[in-house]
Amino acid sequence: MDSGYTKGIAFIFEGDTEKVFYLSLLRFYCTKHPEFRLTKESDPSSGEVFYTLESNDAKVLIKTNVVGTVSQLTNSGAWFSSRCRAVHKDLNWTVILCYDTDEYQSSFSKFYEGDWKELRRNLQKSKAKTIIDMAAAADIEDTMLLDRDSIFAFLNLPACTPLHGAKGKRKMKNLFRMKGPGVAYHEGERAQPLIDALDFNVIISKSPLPFSDLEESCFTKQ
Repeated sequence: MDSGYTKGIAFIFEGDTEKVFYLSLLRFYCTKHPEFRLTKESDPSSGEVFYTLESNDAKVLIKTNVVGTVSQLTNSGAWFSSRCRAVHKDLNWTVILCYDTDEYQSSFSKFYEGDWKELRRNLQKSKAKTIIDMAAAADIEDTMLLDRDSIFAFLNLPACTPLHGAKGKRKMKNLFRMKGPGVAYHEGERAQPLIDALDFNVIISKSPLPFSDLEESCFTKQ
């Protein structure tokens, strides 16, 4: 495959909703950095879908992998080695791990143990230059709910609508049920209209996630 790329970014997502969220975040950052444009592409020989983030002096290759289940986690190391590093040996690669902690008070240390430790070891063995943790507290929906005003407006619910549920996903499902009979919250690609309605400025300002590290990694030449 033709290079011409200045660097590579490999996103490893725990689920499809994370992928939709972070691709939308990249499109938002393109409005802040109008010299960049995000393009969805595919490899005609393998059918693999990837993205290019390009400006006049930078061409960033972005590849994505959705884990799906934690049992498949260590396979992401093999994916990075074979589909990212081996294909583009000349690039400096940053790996961005996007996952949920499952609990608000969950210790991040567990993501450096077991299968997670093995994944990080494999990534470093494959010479990932940098690894960035985008660890959403509890669920990715909790991060989305930082902009609850946009969600209430999307659902046409009063701004004072209470949230019910221990975690973000349950809260989101309950909000959608308030909309009316037969209305349900859907994850993955079907969450795109909701995510499109979010104000990422609000989410970035309220979230402890290292969005600035992600922005710098993706929107600079080196």
